[in-house]
Amino acid sequence: MKKNKKQTIFKFNKKRDSVFLIFVLGTFVFWFLNKLSKEYSQVIYYPIHYSSLSKEYVFQENPPKELGFRIKANGFYFLGAAFNKSEIDVSVKHLKRKNRYDYYLVNDDLKKQVRNSIKENITLVDVISDTLFVKLGKRSFKKVPVVPNINIGYHLGYKSFSGNVIAPDSIQISGPEMQVAKIDKIALESFKKMNIQESLNEEIAIVKPNIPKITYSTEKVTLKVEVEKITEKTLTVPVQIINAPSNGEIVVYPKKIELSCLVRLSQFNEVKASEFLVVCDYNKRTSKHMKPEIRQKPTMVSSVKLNIDEVEYLILK
Repeated sequence: MKKNKKQTIFKFNKKRDSVFLIFVLGTFVFWFLNKLSKEYSQVIYYPIHYSSLSKEYVFQENPPKELGFRIKANGFYFLGAAFNKSEIDVSVKHLKRKNRYDYYLVNDDLKKQVRNSIKENITLVDVISDTLFVKLGKRSFKKVPVVPNINIGYHLGYKSFSGNVIAPDSIQISGPEMQVAKIDKIALESFKKMNIQESLNEEIAIVKPNIPKITYSTEKVTLKVEVEKITEKTLTVPVQIINAPSNGEIVVYPKKIELSCLVRLSQFNEVKASEFLVVCDYNKRTSKHMKPEIRQKPTMVSSVKLNIDEVEYLILK
């Protein structure tokens, strides 16, 4: 009997609590709706959409992404704006030019833009930013050289006659005219390789400068180095006199001198003494000596050295 009585009281209390909760919830909803129906003044920042921008022109720097407006509206509008804000459409045709890159839109024009973009029943009180400033200019194109940072070492008995070949040796950049003007060259990532015995064909990435809105025709270049086995060759070549006076004969001693050079092993027998030209310039003489100079050499050799630094001369009249 007591058990049934307790169950009845529990059920009654549960029902009473439910009614109370519904009453509280209903009161809160009524209060909330009443608050939302009232008018408020608040600042809202709207995202900007820039329209009517031709392909020839680009923003030289990132323009403002949003604008702040103080508006009056009921709470329902502010509640909806918290989740979904209308974009403010700003036509660049309405921008006024201050100088080469600086354009602006004043307060009154900004108000017109927001009234045209926001169709809801609101009252626009003011614009937080008195003026909208943007930097606008033409898209520019420019060809700039790449600057390598290469450190290569060859194994003993190996060398490259063609040297380090970078392809392409320059790249085209494009972007805002104001930003492109800041770039005169593009550096490459450092490349180091030692004790080389074989030819190289490597890709090296460019180092992009910290400048916004720049695009590059390529982001990598190719490094080619032809490596060949070399040997040293010694040749004896005659010495010729240039700028000699016409009223006498110049005799030098020795008349022939030795030179050494590095040559591809595969072309060792192709290098001839007749392909070298060693001269002494009479106009650069001292009282007793003249200095021999290499004026001509075949392209297949490198590191050409003479075995003496000066020769003696006599003037025969």
